[in-house]
Amino acid sequence: MKRILFVIILITIAFLIIGLMPVKRSKENAIVIVGKVKSVSEGGVKDLVFELENNSTAYYINRGLENGFELEDAKRQFTGKNITLFYADSWTPLAPFGTTSKHISHAIVNDTVVYNEWESFQKHIIPKTQQR
Repeated sequence: MKRILFVIILITIAFLIIGLMPVKRSKENAIVIVGKVKSVSEGGVKDLVFELENNSTAYYINRGLENGFELEDAKRQFTGKNITLFYADSWTPLAPFGTTSKHISHAIVNDTVVYNEWESFQKHIIPKTQQR
């Protein structure tokens, strides 16, 4: 009985370590998806969420609404536009069959980079609307 408990504890610790490892967010480790933006909304904790036409996955910029984007501006700027999204190719035991949402690490609209996590300088190209 002690052996079984010991093995269960080891397996649990291994799954936690694997599940909590940081995901490599780089161009070399990215999956690219191209589509037309159907809608832009807020989700999670101030995440900027994109839904693409003919695609059931939601793509999000983590804390995007705290870090340079405003929801109404993003809706006007992105809805109906073609977008190229990059997200990390990753697997986790916490979601072994995949998820219905993907963390965006890089985004391009009309040949303009609008979001970038690959380099340490200036993550967001589109500035907040100036206060009047």
